[in-house]
Amino acid sequence: MKGRTQNFLALLVVAALSGCAGTKNLELEGNFPVPLITKLPVNMGILLDDELRQFTYNETIEGKGEWNVAVGSAQETLFTRLADGMFEAHSFTAEVTGTNLDAVLKPKITDLQFSLPEQTRSNFYEVWIRYQFQLYDADGNVVAEWPLPAYGKASKKDFGNAFRGVEAAAIAACRDAMAFFAINFSKEPKVKAWLGNNQLIKPAGGPTS
Repeated sequence: MKGRTQNFLALLVVAALSGCAGTKNLELEGNFPVPLITKLPVNMGILLDDELRQFTYNETIEGKGEWNVAVGSAQETLFTRLADGMFEAHSFTAEVTGTNLDAVLKPKITDLQFSLPEQTRSNFYEVWIRYQFQLYDADGNVVAEWPLPAYGKASKKDFGNAFRGVEAAAIAACRDAMAFFAINFSKEPKVKAWLGNNQLIKPAGGPTS
């Protein structure tokens, strides 16, 4: 009888692990806000290459199965909303030269990590995204290049389902990236110098004649 009970409990454990495992394909979508800031007088081109648009992070977690987190699917919406709030004009482009734009911005995701509450013994799903940005001038020369880390989390209390929790944390990380970019773009030293040299921002001392 004891042996049968142990076998039955073992089957329950296997069933529970099987229910948690499997492949989870998360394709990120988000309704991102438009930054409410003073627009820069720039006609900005945005270059989203296939590597970014198709960016998917893959990880196998013991007891939780294989995770495929596709954040590239949300990037066009994200940068559309970001550009709507930051620049007087913008358009998507496939190249950095031969355009009638003031500059071209090329973002790239260099790293993504996520964690489940069970892994960190916390109450949160967490996502870290690391971007790398390049800004090209009208002649296709690199004006500036800089990294931008972003972080998002979602409470286990609000999202008991791991799939939805990771999704919410990933959207929060994308929003965090938008906020940091909007606040710091014109403060990046080389970007600031380029804007000043092209008379796209006023000098720190105020307007000049």
